Amino acid sequence: MMPRRLFLSSLTSMGLVVMTCIVMTFVLTACVPSEPTISDNQKASYHYTLGVASLKEQNPTGALKEFLQAEKYDPRDPKIHAGLSQAYWIKRAYSLAEEHLKQAIKLSDEDPQYYNNIAALYLSMERYDDAIIAFQAAADDLLFDHPALAWTGIGLAYTQKRDYQSAQNAYLKAMDIDPRYYNAPFHLGELFYNQDRPVEALDMFTLSVKLAPNFANGYYWQGLVYMKMKEIGKAKQAFLEVMSLAPETEPARLAENYLKIINK
Repeated sequence: MMPRRLFLSSLTSMGLVVMTCIVMTFVLTACVPSEPTISDNQKASYHYTLGVASLKEQNPTGALKEFLQAEKYDPRDPKIHAGLSQAYWIKRAYSLAEEHLKQAIKLSDEDPQYYNNIAALYLSMERYDDAIIAFQAAADDLLFDHPALAWTGIGLAYTQKRDYQSAQNAYLKAMDIDPRYYNAPFHLGELFYNQDRPVEALDMFTLSVKLAPNFANGYYWQGLVYMKMKEIGKAKQAFLEVMSLAPETEPARLAENYLKIINK
């Protein structure tokens, strides 16, 4: 799973109330404070912040309401469109998610982060050629902070297209760019496993958990490889690690089922 990314902002300060005095025909009237006002930018930022909070609370409907309010006050803020896209994506309104990410790209002067996001959306929509083009745009932009992420996405798209050599090359490129990024070797391990290359797969899964010791999926796939290699004790240890790290998750449920088979 490709991991999905949020963009946070903070509210700007209100500022001091400006006092105005009106002079009329040489008579100085009493100085009266103006009514405090909240700018549209501040209102937009306020609703955007609430939208981000709702997403964190796994409330996409509440997030959507807040982002729509933010858009009314500042329709040209790319991060608001990115937030709208995230909410629509979670609600599986993919065409609307795509529309707002395209707006974010346009309004941000083609920020590579938004290219990476729309590529991930295209993966969800099974539009793999479009995903590769968008991931490539992100990966090639020298201002993009996480090119290894984009190259891993390219690998996933090629995997779905059954172009396994191109997928392998993309994962290796990601590992070369960022040797600390654990998802690239993990997905390469999946590729090797499905090609019945268990020794190479095990090397990649072992590397992924070495880079990210709390990565439960890495241990789960380690367990699968050990089962295939008939190393039952090591498989049991890997599955127990999954249940310890990520209880009440799908990998933990599957690991528990394998442990029941092992213990029969």
